[in-house]
Amino acid sequence: METIRFVERFIVYIEDHLRENIDFGEVLENMGVEQKSFMTIFTSLVGMTPSQYQEKRCMTEIAYEVYQGHRRLVDITKYYGYRDIDAFKKVYRRTFGIPVHETERHIKKMDLLDYISFEVVPTKKPKYPSYRSFVESFRLIGIAQYFDINSYQPDYKYKFLKILERDGLIDEILRYNDGFVKGIFVQERFIDGEMEIFVGTASYQHTPFDETFTESMNYEIFETSGDPGAAIDKVYEYIFRRWHFREDVNMTCDFSLELIKPTYSFEDPGTKIQVWQALDE
Repeated sequence: METIRFVERFIVYIEDHLRENIDFGEVLENMGVEQKSFMTIFTSLVGMTPSQYQEKRCMTEIAYEVYQGHRRLVDITKYYGYRDIDAFKKVYRRTFGIPVHETERHIKKMDLLDYISFEVVPTKKPKYPSYRSFVESFRLIGIAQYFDINSYQPDYKYKFLKILERDGLIDEILRYNDGFVKGIFVQERFIDGEMEIFVGTASYQHTPFDETFTESMNYEIFETSGDPGAAIDKVYEYIFRRWHFREDVNMTCDFSLELIKPTYSFEDPGTKIQVWQALDE
């Protein structure tokens, strides 16, 4: 429950600095918090990253001000730190699906974020089948992509996956899959101030691709199926909101590891997925 209290305190910090350009990486570093771990936990509990939360809260406050009509739009947006009115309008439409001038007409139907709350209920019946296994470090070959920690969003890794699939690179990577685990791994971790997404496969061969190595650890391996973009997030939500409150384990969250076993496409509902949650035991 201490983790939950820290997330709640961090939300208060965002609220206190809502109109500022928060450098989340620097704030977490000053707090002595491992950034990948916090991003995973925050996103699983809240349903969005800290930067997404700040942006939606700002858009919500602006929507209320526009609806009340006491100040000009240009003054409102400047107050919330948006100097480019056209850029602001794009963010507003992306957030609510309507142009800002239609706010008054649609205010009651808009997906506004007044406060954040998340349900935490220890599970009694497992939602996903899982098993525990110690796995020695093994080599992955594939392609890495890097993102700024402040602008990073969870769906970036799924977009990256689909780009690689579209360009035929997933099939090319799988040609070298001669390791003991079959399928495509997605590893997410924080390195040198950036979020690294590594998409690859277990292989012993010499290849033209990048290489990395997994951690030797105990893993709780959860199984599901479906489109990775939705299915994986639901598993992590289950792990952090329900599963780990019943289990007497400490979780390692400074990296995440998922295994995808696609058929003809990642979007195939029959795509088998494993979420490898590392345990600190």
